[in-house]
Amino acid sequence: MARVKGTKALSAYKMAKRISDRKDNVYDKRIIENILNMYMDECRKALLSGERVQITKVGTIIPEVKTRLFYNLPICNKDGGNPPYTKLRIRRNNLLGDIMNRLLIKNIENGIYGLDKLPFSRQQMDILKKSGYISEDVEIENGDEN
Repeated sequence: MARVKGTKALSAYKMAKRISDRKDNVYDKRIIENILNMYMDECRKALLSGERVQITKVGTIIPEVKTRLFYNLPICNKDGGNPPYTKLRIRRNNLLGDIMNRLLIKNIENGIYGLDKLPFSRQQMDILKKSGYISEDVEIENGDEN
């Protein structure tokens, strides 16, 4: 997956700034950030107790517990056995998935190869060239080397 170098994930601070800059906003940025932090704390607590977290218009974060298999080859087993572990699965909302896919195809048609902050990698560009989604003479500008 391609990643733009220098970009960081959207934090509560950055999200509060975006919300406070909206024309329909009437709240102070600090209040928004505090509410977002409380929301994130509650999401974290829910995940730690094994609850699913649904984020409206985005998707669901699903905690899972996993167990590893025991292998008869000592090199494949961890020291002290193979303890159970947890994993988070994220499932996006169907509507969001459809919108993202349409936007991606529209971007390709307009000469934008990826999403605004997530360009295709070289490997993805090569695959798209071979499959005919983009022309052979297009070069990637900001994607990673993978």
